[in-house]
Parts: sequence; C-alpha cells; structure tokens
Amino acid sequence: MGLKLSIERTSNVRDRSLGLRAAKSRHLHPVRNCRFREDDQPIAAPAASESSSAVSTPLQLVRRWAQKHGDNGMAATADQITRLCDDWLAAVMQPGGAIAIGTNSERFRLRANEVNFHEIDFDALCASIVGLTKVVLLLGLNTVVDADHQLLWSWCAEALLCHRAEVFQAEQRELRQLLATAIHCALAGSRNPNLRPSDWQRENLISQLQSIHTQELAANSFLSLVYLAFPLLEGLLKLRCAAFVDMSGKVLAHFDVPKRGGEPRRVKEYGLERPRDRQCNSIRDLLVLYRAEVAGDAVARCLDDIFARLEQLEEKPGPDALADWRNSSLHGARSFPTIAGTVMGCALLVAIDGIAGRYDDLRQVALEGVIRRQQMPRRFGDSFYPPW
Repeated sequence: MGLKLSIERTSNVRDRSLGLRAAKSRHLHPVRNCRFREDDQPIAAPAASESSSAVSTPLQLVRRWAQKHGDNGMAATADQITRLCDDWLAAVMQPGGAIAIGTNSERFRLRANEVNFHEIDFDALCASIVGLTKVVLLLGLNTVVDADHQLLWSWCAEALLCHRAEVFQAEQRELRQLLATAIHCALAGSRNPNLRPSDWQRENLISQLQSIHTQELAANSFLSLVYLAFPLLEGLLKLRCAAFVDMSGKVLAHFDVPKRGGEPRRVKEYGLERPRDRQCNSIRDLLVLYRAEVAGDAVARCLDDIFARLEQLEEKPGPDALADWRNSSLHGARSFPTIAGTVMGCALLVAIDGIAGRYDDLRQVALEGVIRRQQMPRRFGDSFYPPW
C-alpha cells in the first residue's frame, strides 16, 4: 500500500532523475554497462541503438522497483556483489604492484551491472560495504573513489538517518550530526558520471563561481574526512558497546581484549577495580571488543574481511593498523587522505549493524523519502541519496 501511494504522489513530478540507472551512452562513459546473465556473470549492455539515452524519472524508478518485486524478481545478491568487487581488484592489479584501470576493470563496477543499493537486502548491503572498502584501498595506500562508493555512502546515510531509523537518541544528536557531516564531506564535489558534455561544462562553471575556500574544501575533502571518520568510528563503537562503556569511554562492565602481538594469553583488562582500567578510549580495543562481544554475525564476518585486507597491506592486524593510522593523523605526524574511505567503511558497518533487524522496512521508508523530496524545489541538508 505504501509503495502504491508513493507512485501516485509522484505522478506529476518533473523529469528530474534520481540518477540511479545510468544512461547507456558510449560518449558519456568509456565502459558500457553490464547486467547479469542467468549464470550470474556480467554481460555487455545492449548496443547504443537499443539503449535509452534518458535516465529514469523517480516515477519510472519506483514502478520498475514495484514490478520487479511484485514479480518476485531478485536484486543483486551478496555473492554477486562480492565477486564483482574481487574481479575488479584482480583486473586492476598488475605485475610488480602497478595499477591499471580501464575497460577490462570498469566492466566490473557495481553500477555497470545494475546494482542499485536501494534494492538490495541487508546481507548484500554489507557485502557492498566490504567489497567497495577493499576496492578503495590499494597497494601503497593508493585510493580510487568511484561513483559506486558515492552511491553506497549516500544510500547508507539515507537509511541510517531517515526519520524511523532511530539509530541515535536525543542525547546523541552530536554523533548523528557527525555522521551526516562526514557523509556530506565524502560526497563533496561528486558529480553524476553520466552527464552530457554540455552539463559537465555547466557544472564546471558553477564550481568556478564558488569561493576559492569552498573549491579547496571540495578538492581536499578526503583529507578533512579522515579527521571526521575516526571520531565517528569511535563514537559509533561506544554507542554499540553501551553495555561495556559509555560515550565518554568510562568502563561500565568488566571486559578484556588481547594485547598487540597476537598472543592470546596477553590481555588488557578493563574493569572497575583499578582506576587505570576504568577508561577505554582506544579505537583498537573498542574495535576488538565490538567484534568479539557485540557485532552481529554478518557484520563480524565483514569486519574480518576488512581486517584481513588491512593486514595484507600493512603487515599488522587490522585493528592495530587502524589505531596506528589514527594516532599518526591525530598528532600531525602523517596525513592519510587515502584511508578515509576505509575508515568510513568500518564506521558504516558498525552503524548499519544497529538496524539489521529492521532494514527491509527502513529501506522502503528511506526510498519513499527520497521520492517525496524530488517534489521539492531544492535539496536540503538531510538529503543524501543520490549523491548528485
């Protein structure tokens, strides 16, 4: 019923696309879109003469969504998404550690295979966060942020911050605002990759009319994002570990975590007995605690995958690598603009774990909110999806 009402409410909306199904035009993007065959392998999009040059309107988008699910159609699965991300990584890595991004790799992009984040289930969303977090961080701490990442981050924000999500209580409004600000920072300067050349010229002109400070902030948004993402991750970990610590890091119940080095018998104990054990603000220890005692099965497996990727690149356990990055950036020793996407991936996993049991309902609520805002003359600060 709610979906039908949403369709009726948007029947008079102007042709303002959500940008979720990209135009399949060869001059707009160097790589043709793909879709899944019955054997789950990506296949090339139709020839240009068979493809529509116009992107979908909100009404068309929801009708397509309703028709697909009404016919028991299936959105992309977690396994399909994982395979696409792994195939992209395999395609870009060259002998000697070089990176080559081109036609061979871009056919594995999620958006090129019609993976729409507002359609997939919770497990597939987790797989998207893990897969794209692994994709965003390459050897040598090189980073490649794509429209896939921007679409994913914006959808996660839409689902987490919609009015029924209730992830944050009133006293946690600062943390809620920090999440919103971090997402806006991650999306600063993002542009629809399927714009026509004339639209690109218009966007460039608009950018040039902004103050030089705004231009520089957008150009260096991932440097700023590092300093937002770490406190966001710490705050979300404390929020989810509320049975053990409060938001200030005060220990509420006894727990212990393995010390660095991986020896299971060497543990750091937290408790109420000794003053030095009554405070926990270590992002490393909070991550280990959350993974061991709080995280749901799906998110725990996803964190393990990210930690394994970090260990492969940094030659140390994932939580240790994140803690070292945080300490180096916090004290000004080194700047890591390339790791912002990785930290955001961990933060989003922790956040969506809190809505795991309600995600299917929240997904529809969030999508209806996106459609409803299409009728407004301008976008406001609580609008995230799509990112452009």
